[in-house]
Amino acid sequence: MKCILLVGLLWLQFWQPVFAQSLTPFQAQSAVTRPYIIELYTSQGCSSCPPAEAWLSEQFNKTDLWQKYFPLVFHVTYWDYLGWKDIFGQRAFSERQYQHLNQKHTRQVYTPQFVINAKEWRGWFSGELDGIFAMPQPEVGMLKLGIANQQLEASFEPQPTWAQDKDLYRTRLHLALVGSGFTTEIKRGENRHRQLPHDFVVLSLQSLPARSVLEHAKDPTLQFTQSLGAIPASAFSAPRLAWVAWLTLNEEPIQAVGGWLEAPQDEIQSQ
Repeated sequence: MKCILLVGLLWLQFWQPVFAQSLTPFQAQSAVTRPYIIELYTSQGCSSCPPAEAWLSEQFNKTDLWQKYFPLVFHVTYWDYLGWKDIFGQRAFSERQYQHLNQKHTRQVYTPQFVINAKEWRGWFSGELDGIFAMPQPEVGMLKLGIANQQLEASFEPQPTWAQDKDLYRTRLHLALVGSGFTTEIKRGENRHRQLPHDFVVLSLQSLPARSVLEHAKDPTLQFTQSLGAIPASAFSAPRLAWVAWLTLNEEPIQAVGGWLEAPQDEIQSQ
């Protein structure tokens, strides 16, 4: 049986003032093996966070980036009261961190906090990877992503053996616009008088829930289409931008695809 999932777009409450998008078309496809979605919850108002961000940048700015490793840095807002309002902070990202707690992916909420494939990871604090990236990952299927003229098209072809006992109708596609190469001068709060570098910053996040239509066929295929809105204003100053899309099943990441955008920043024009 072929399962075609037609999706509508659920906007999370995160959008800042926006700029019209004028970027070159983007296409990428994943490997078959499940990758690592590495979420870091951080804040410019947290003095313990810059070392964690620096470690993430050093560890994953390598050849397997956007193939095996997908780092996503979410800036939260609950430390803004300490005297510095995080310029990348979004309430929706704070809520996302609490969702991990409610779904029992984590035991508490704090910064810096790593969540890898929906599981809390504390190895950074001890300086050990704990073999988390050495564990064999299943072959789940291939995810393809294309974005052109503000239109998203994606498809996922799961491995038949992996998909046999899975409820694929619960699959969701998430799309993040990620910025790297930022530097922020912090004037107040715990990090005052510091110049903080930032990579892999999630600037916007969209979630595509599925409506299902059944067709007779041998293998299941998931298809996603959606018109995208404008990009957030924070992307205007990003030295580098990337699209990252990942699939979740029952809130757990199963596949991802992404890559750097080739369009220069002067092609992003204000509305």
